[in-house]
Amino acid sequence: MRLANQTKTAIAGRNEQGALLIISLIFMLLLILSATTTMRTSTLGLRMAGNEETRVSTAEMTQSIVDEVIGNPNNLIVSGNVGFVNCTANVLGCTENSIAISENLLPLVETNKAEVIVERLAPALMPAPRGINSSADAFFAARFEVDATYDGSVDNEGKVGISQGVMVLVPRGTQTN
Repeated sequence: MRLANQTKTAIAGRNEQGALLIISLIFMLLLILSATTTMRTSTLGLRMAGNEETRVSTAEMTQSIVDEVIGNPNNLIVSGNVGFVNCTANVLGCTENSIAISENLLPLVETNKAEVIVERLAPALMPAPRGINSSADAFFAARFEVDATYDGSVDNEGKVGISQGVMVLVPRGTQTN
């Protein structure tokens, strides 16, 4: 009888050890699934942050190109008629292709990524707006539209286009058209 009780106890202990092993394996599986999900979520978040950084960087580059074009008076040709279009060298169908982008801003090897179009808008000259902190009666205003596109898609930088209006004050008596 004693031997039978010992055998039963040994068999019950073995069954309990097997159940503990199965429960441990289930917990390990849950931990592995949780860790894998966390890693995937972190990787996705990192990719999204990288994409956002690239998008912002490309938009800033495009705005810098627009700012440089506007900052150079040679790009905004006031003596041109309404519809006069000045562009970068890589844009076809323009009246003139004299817009150059500084190599400090955009290295020469990347100039084909940027397209800039500056168009003279109607009317040829209009009264200067009030409130410009100068004598508005002494100036006319010439309007331009600057369209800039930076396309870095080849280098996974994305593509951004910006269109911006510009008004140039022209002293009265200097301009006839």
